[in-house]
Amino acid sequence: MPRGRALEGDLRDRAEDARAWYAENGRPYAAARRAALLSCEGASVRLDDGTELRSAVLAERLRRGEAHGVVAFAATAGGEVAEEAGRRWATDRPDEAYFLDRFAVAVTERLVFWAAGELCRASEASGETLLPHLSPGCGQWDLADQHRVMALLGGASAPGEGERVRLGPLELLPSGALHPQHSLLAVLGVTRRVGASAPEDLCRDCDLDPCAFRRAPFTARTAPTPMTR
Repeated sequence: MPRGRALEGDLRDRAEDARAWYAENGRPYAAARRAALLSCEGASVRLDDGTELRSAVLAERLRRGEAHGVVAFAATAGGEVAEEAGRRWATDRPDEAYFLDRFAVAVTERLVFWAAGELCRASEASGETLLPHLSPGCGQWDLADQHRVMALLGGASAPGEGERVRLGPLELLPSGALHPQHSLLAVLGVTRRVGASAPEDLCRDCDLDPCAFRRAPFTARTAPTPMTR
C-alpha cells in the first residue's frame, strides 16, 4: 500500500479486525541484556562475559560506530497470533489470516523500536545511545550465531529437549530458526557518538539483499548513525 493511503471498505475492516484480535489476545514479549565490549577485530566481537560473536559485518559496524558495549535483544509478537493466523488459513479465511500475520510483523518491529528508545533514554545520563540493530541471518551475519545471542540473553535448554533453547515464550531450534513466527534476536551497539537517525537509515545500514521491505537502498557509509532517542 502507498505510504499514507487511508484504508477503506474491506481493507479497513480486515485491519481493524486484526488490531482488535491482537489487543485482546496478543502476548508480546521482549528481553534485553547489556555487555561490555572487550575487543572488536576482524570478524570477532568479544564481550566481557566470555561470549564471542562471529560476524565481520557486526564487528565493522561496532568499530565504525565507536561502540564500547552491546545490548542483546529478543522480541516476539507471541505464539497466540501465529496460531490464530494458521487457524484462519486452515478455515479458508485467507484475507483475515494475511492481515493478522502482517499485524504481528508490525508488532515485532515496533517492539524493537520502542525498546531501543527506552534503552537510549535509560543510558542518556551517561551520554550513551544505541546503534541500529543487526540480527544473525541478516546480510552477512551467519544464522549460526543465533545460539550465541540466545545464550547471552540467558536462554536455557529444557530437560529432554536437546538443543532446543527457551527464553520466555521464545524457542530457538537447532537449525537457528525461532519459534513462534514473528520473532527475532538482535544486537545493538552502545556508543557515545552523537547523532540521530530516521527509519530509512536502518535500511541504509542493512546489507540484506534481496529485501522486499526496503525503505532506502543499502549504502556503505563511513559510520552508522545512532538511533533517535
